[in-house]
Amino acid sequence: MTAALAPRLLYPAGMDRTRATLEVEALHEIAKVLSLATDLSKAFNSSLTILREYLGMVNGTVSLYDPVTGDVFMEAAPEMGDAQRILGRLRPGEGVIGRVFRTSAPMVVPDLAEEPLFLNRTGTWGDVGVDRRAMLAIPIRDARATYGVLTVDRRWADGPFSFDRDLRLLSLAASIFATRIRLHQLENPVQHASHDDAPPIVPEAQRFPGVVGASPRFMAVLEMVARVAQSRATIFLRGESGTGKEVVARVIHDHSPRAARPFVVVNCAAMPESLAESELFGHERGAFTGATQAHQGRFEQADGGTLFLDEVGELPPSTQVKLLRAIQERQFERVGGRRTITVDVRLVAATNRDMESAVRDGTFRLDLYHRLSVVNVWLPPLRDRPEDIPLLAEHFLAELGEEHGRALELSPAAVDLLVQQRWPGNVRQLRNAVERAVVSTVGTVVEAGDLDCVEPDLGGPLAAAPAAIAGAWPEDEPARVRAALERTGYVQAKAARLLGMTVRQLAYRVRKYGIALQRF
Repeated sequence: MTAALAPRLLYPAGMDRTRATLEVEALHEIAKVLSLATDLSKAFNSSLTILREYLGMVNGTVSLYDPVTGDVFMEAAPEMGDAQRILGRLRPGEGVIGRVFRTSAPMVVPDLAEEPLFLNRTGTWGDVGVDRRAMLAIPIRDARATYGVLTVDRRWADGPFSFDRDLRLLSLAASIFATRIRLHQLENPVQHASHDDAPPIVPEAQRFPGVVGASPRFMAVLEMVARVAQSRATIFLRGESGTGKEVVARVIHDHSPRAARPFVVVNCAAMPESLAESELFGHERGAFTGATQAHQGRFEQADGGTLFLDEVGELPPSTQVKLLRAIQERQFERVGGRRTITVDVRLVAATNRDMESAVRDGTFRLDLYHRLSVVNVWLPPLRDRPEDIPLLAEHFLAELGEEHGRALELSPAAVDLLVQQRWPGNVRQLRNAVERAVVSTVGTVVEAGDLDCVEPDLGGPLAAAPAAIAGAWPEDEPARVRAALERTGYVQAKAARLLGMTVRQLAYRVRKYGIALQRF
């Protein structure tokens, strides 16, 4: 694979000194960029641009290992668009880059058109049979680990060139990259990991206070969260409404190296389209009517910490464009401003929408979707983890009981009723049902009849809509309440629905009119 190094072209003797000078200048510039960098991604892009401008090494890429997904992904590629670069994610051993990463050995491909390992998933190499190219791939490594792979192309039309000389130069550049990556890891000891590091941490329930659940599906989510929390990768939380996405986002932040920095929450669905850009990126004084002073956006507020974009699928298209740039470059301008602001923000996004359909419909940008979907975490609905329902109900009962100054417990029948529900509103709906019971239950035990569930399917008088039998009700309200309770066997949840009110409203009227509740 590397034996036939054709075309074997050398620099003319008269160019050696010029070439040597350019090599020294290029390495000097790369070292300077990396020594001053706070954003490694931008520094790698600048370094690859230096190799192109000084030495004609085109289409450079830096790929790094992601310990969360186990993939090698393109961290920097200045000549590729973001949508193309995202497609360059490989497993160790896969393709040229994956092979070099796994073996930690450099590789020269004299002719990409004849290399079976060359995959061209990004599509940026075009027709390599016409535009003949060689590729040089160098592991980014030190004595401790291999962190990734550096690649550059050499066009045959740009020769002459020497593979040996290029390999020596690129090995020096890769060593500088590795040193800077290692220094960054020492500065942020739990933020990065290499494939030679210890196995991922297995989470324990006690490590996540406030997070309740022991089902296998939920524990699998916690395991992923434990790994993701220590990564710098963008996280996309997917799942139905009410499954606890904000809770999980908070867990990710609290167990990350950014825990001491801000955790900023933005509900994208609650932002008017006209104010979405200002809310996220801020505005300068006088940027629009009513902007009487400069305003920091949520990205600036979250600098150094975590920004949680809830319901990100609801963002208007105009804001999606600017959000994409902010994620890619970590830079933006305020509305009405010219100064470029750079931030260091870890992004966690969430949605309950079918994003794939939104992309197909054209309401959500494909490149932004790819940018957000670096690590997807799917939260299971409550109906798929019924063993967690009693744990959650007891947790909410204790929490809300303390808030309302009541000490309550759930009867076995109440627990059984809760487990039987499908909970279309998931954990949020369960919490609301428990809260209604806390404020309306008479006594210290919450019975099944005290619970107001959305989908009880209990039959009886509840099957008829209130409007259908309205004519049968007494005219005065106390009599209507008594009649509803009698018809439903004094099950308050049934009676409330029969009357077209909530259990809390019914309980208020029971107390107001001094109606005695009979138990059977």
